[in-house]
Amino acid sequence: MSHLFLSLFLLLSAPAAMENPAPLPASQSLIVVVNTADWCPVCQKNGPRVEKELLSEFMKDDAYTIVINNLSTDDTKAMAQEKLAALGLATFSEEHKGTGKIYFIHPESKEIIEDISVRKSTEKIRAAFEEALATL
Repeated sequence: MSHLFLSLFLLLSAPAAMENPAPLPASQSLIVVVNTADWCPVCQKNGPRVEKELLSEFMKDDAYTIVINNLSTDDTKAMAQEKLAALGLATFSEEHKGTGKIYFIHPESKEIIEDISVRKSTEKIRAAFEEALATL
């Protein structure tokens, strides 16, 4: 499972091939933070489904800035913390320690628009992505 989320993290860190020649600036993209951990049973059960059916799709969409906040170890926490701090969310991990959750955050106000458990159905999580984006 750690390899799954580490692979996802590395994929997010690498430059993506752009289909859209004019991507949204990161400051206008909906911030999506996925709290996960290797030791989390909810993440172990639902992580592969969420990654395959949702995150892989939404990561390609410039309307979303997705950060995998891997809370498994101090090293994985530090890697995520750098990305969070760069987005103006330096204290996010201190305030939101629960795993198995997806948070949708307004890019300017840094307020949480919505959060949802990865236990929810693929359809409900997809709807949450779309509804949060519609609030911008």
